[in-house]
Amino acid sequence: SCAMLDNSSIKCWGKNSSGQLGLGHIEDRGRDQTGDSPCLENLMGDCLQSIEVGTGRTTRGIITGDNQTCAILDNASIKCWGSNNAGQLGLGNTNNLGDNSSEMGDNLPVISL
Repeated sequence: SCAMLDNSSIKCWGKNSSGQLGLGHIEDRGRDQTGDSPCLENLMGDCLQSIEVGTGRTTRGIITGDNQTCAILDNASIKCWGSNNAGQLGLGNTNNLGDNSSEMGDNLPVISL
């Protein structure tokens, strides 16, 4: 699941097996973890990191699929991440995106429609 906040940032939580949460890893978010840190007890709210879509970019809208997420940005471009086993990210390949921190933000390609 993902939500766009009042400040146009995106926060996503739930299953993350293909990087569909856009957090740069494949760890699930939103359920209790073990540990002493308050953020380990509840990975929601302020503990849930925002998704990086690019320097100076803000989000106008989001849509989520089964294992992928797309954002419409303030400049009308579209960026998608998550599972891409059937080319559903629209990038001309079948590589998952969002499961590695080097794939998000400015490194996340714009979809060419």
